[in-house]
Amino acid sequence: MRMIMSAHHHHHDSHHDHGGPTPARALVVAIALNAAFLLLETVVGFWTNSLALLSDAGHMVSDVGALLVALLAIKLASQAPSAAYTFGLKRAPVLGGLINAIGLIVIVVFISIEAVERLQAPPAMEATAVFWTGVAGLGVNLGSAWYLAKSRDQSVNTRGAMLHLLSDALGSVAAIVSAIAVGYFGLAVADPVASLVIALLILLGSWPLLRDTVRILLQRAPAGLDIAALKATLLAHPDVVAIHDMHAWGLDDGQAIVSVVLKTRIDALADATALTDALRRELRERFQVNHATIECRTPDAPGPDVAC
Repeated sequence: MRMIMSAHHHHHDSHHDHGGPTPARALVVAIALNAAFLLLETVVGFWTNSLALLSDAGHMVSDVGALLVALLAIKLASQAPSAAYTFGLKRAPVLGGLINAIGLIVIVVFISIEAVERLQAPPAMEATAVFWTGVAGLGVNLGSAWYLAKSRDQSVNTRGAMLHLLSDALGSVAAIVSAIAVGYFGLAVADPVASLVIALLILLGSWPLLRDTVRILLQRAPAGLDIAALKATLLAHPDVVAIHDMHAWGLDDGQAIVSVVLKTRIDALADATALTDALRRELRERFQVNHATIECRTPDAPGPDVAC
């Protein structure tokens, strides 16, 4: 006798804690602050001939763009599912995170090239103006990052936006340090050296973001999901004989999806429904899997025709 039963449950957790601003509102505030400071930093950077400020301003251009990408991704992710996009556009934030990670690495390349050139012939710069602009930039970036952190959103999209802000904060610190080194000690080489330090720190911070977004897009099993323990949980049920086929992937960072075909001792539809409901509850409670599709087959049923 053959019996095939498929059970499906779909639920999306919100990443937002309502004690703080929504991620979208936090991004709007950050965009406004950074766009205003970008104009100031660019003017002062050209006036003082500071690579530390200009590299930070160039990074801030990408910051404003990155924040806009993150905001757009949130808006796209909120769209309802359609016949063409049955999950909606829930992976738009992942694409936003990937774009931001690539943008950060491109910035690192440009900063490094310019810094190496200036190491050979460091230009003069107005240290006082660089110092105070750096202090103002540090305040803007830390304030923006703090407000964004209050949204408590842990998606790779918001991580990318936060990384841009924190990288710019480091850039402001480097500008302050180089201004002190030039103004008090006459070390003109401090400006390009500080820029290289900025580039290295940005690279170290952006690599995990690039890695995580690529893993999600390649449908790798979520890092926090113990596949062996999940299989053991399914097989521990007395009515489950074997796992014929199973897949696990992430829709977004923290949104695990599982699809599994089980061989069971059950041949009644009502009993199979009860079994799959019980298993989905256990997956949700033990592994935070809120989207599970479970198919039940009797032991003598032929295996499903799957291509993967």
